[in-house]
Amino acid sequence: MDGLVPMKRDLSGLADTAHDLIVVGGGLYGACIAWDATLRGLRVALIERDDFGAATSANSLRIVHGGLRSLARGDLPRMRESIRERSALLRIAPTLVQPLPVLVPTSGHGGRSRLAMAAALRLNDLLSRARNRNLDPAHRLPDSRLVSLEECRRLFPAFPAAGADGGALWFDARLTDPGALTLALLRGAVARGAQVANHCAMDRVLSASGTVAGVAARDRLDGGELEIRGDTVVIAAGPWTSGLAGTGAANHPQAFALNLEVRGRRAEAAVGVRTDTGPADDPVIGGHRYVFLHPQERTTLLGTWYALADGRPVRELVERGAAALLQEFRAACPELGLDGADVVGYQWGWLPLKAGRETGRSTALADRARVIDHGAGGGLRRMFSVEGVKFTTARRVAEQVTDRIVAAWGHAPPRCRTAESGVDAGEAPDPGLEASVLRAVHDEMALRLPDVLRRLSPGVRAAAELATVGRLAARELGWTGQRTEAEIDAVKREMSPPGAVPERVA
Repeated sequence: MDGLVPMKRDLSGLADTAHDLIVVGGGLYGACIAWDATLRGLRVALIERDDFGAATSANSLRIVHGGLRSLARGDLPRMRESIRERSALLRIAPTLVQPLPVLVPTSGHGGRSRLAMAAALRLNDLLSRARNRNLDPAHRLPDSRLVSLEECRRLFPAFPAAGADGGALWFDARLTDPGALTLALLRGAVARGAQVANHCAMDRVLSASGTVAGVAARDRLDGGELEIRGDTVVIAAGPWTSGLAGTGAANHPQAFALNLEVRGRRAEAAVGVRTDTGPADDPVIGGHRYVFLHPQERTTLLGTWYALADGRPVRELVERGAAALLQEFRAACPELGLDGADVVGYQWGWLPLKAGRETGRSTALADRARVIDHGAGGGLRRMFSVEGVKFTTARRVAEQVTDRIVAAWGHAPPRCRTAESGVDAGEAPDPGLEASVLRAVHDEMALRLPDVLRRLSPGVRAAAELATVGRLAARELGWTGQRTEAEIDAVKREMSPPGAVPERVA
């Protein structure tokens, strides 16, 4: 990656520049599209109504799956795609994406038996022979293998040994910090000329003679309005995409997804266990799904619980989901001894459902990203929208979107380079709290206290005093004492127990 370029929020510059492409949405998918487009020489603008990567992109279980679950469904093309994209992420962001051992119990004589799992692991290794291409030695993924009960216990002291005769161990990848990866992609785009702005919301798409002309936007910090001119608009705003694109949110139902963060590093591998939850209580997956625990530096992530939103308040969904997820892990791994007092954080977001747009149960999670060329369907020409489904494949979807954008101009798309071009600045000494806050504010467009906290490294974030971070941010951003207290209160509400979780419109 080129030398780091400070990200400066310049709304006047956005309004005064003619762009080839305007990306609406600064989550992972929007960031990947902006990164790809700038590498191909396009003049790019990107706006985000909240902060970059602050919504569903940030609330990930942080596992980059290589497609072993697709093997179980016999979907080999999807499996190969996931394997390629996992390798691409390990290659372009080695500090932020690292190898992760994954362990599941083996038992009995059916699909979970050692014989069946040995065959699946062998096929997985054969299909992923090229997984370590151009990876440095520290990021190469070893072959899969069966392990004994003793090794399972070493990796996970609360391993559910009842009925198990050992485990199956394979390697996927882990995200050290999903928000940092999104930010790295955006910084790479900025280094190549992209103009980006957070806390800037699109109000409507501008057009002339049936063709996109740009977007009208609003500064959510001071209420100012601006028009951003561009030849093409792509909306990649997660669960808000269909509403912004005018395709009707009611026609695109979403599933609510919840992960919990509990105190303590509970394992040395990610561990998957089957739940006993039936279809009635698990309408999205269909019952007996795998749930995973994923160890972090000082905590462990547990997930994922899914529900059909059905208009229920977020508070209710979080409260019900937290109780259900804890109960599922208590039943599967009783030696964990989890209770509500162990929970230190809640991560939630919205994911698209099949809903008649894919074959299969309408209430199941969508398997494929949805890319719409609205001009091809009689809508505005040179307007596209993207609804992603997986963190792992965001880079590949962005490649396909950029290909279609350039093709719509009547040109042959330049070669995509995002699978080889690094976005990772590499390992660097942790600068400490004060220097981290200064960098967040002056180089990484942190404009509110939650923005600053998201930009701190996990280790610094875990040890940071909220009041100290607030004081440092206030000094750099010129906040009054009243504004500082309001920012701190906003963060506390985000970190509060389920009954006090703030609402967010889906």
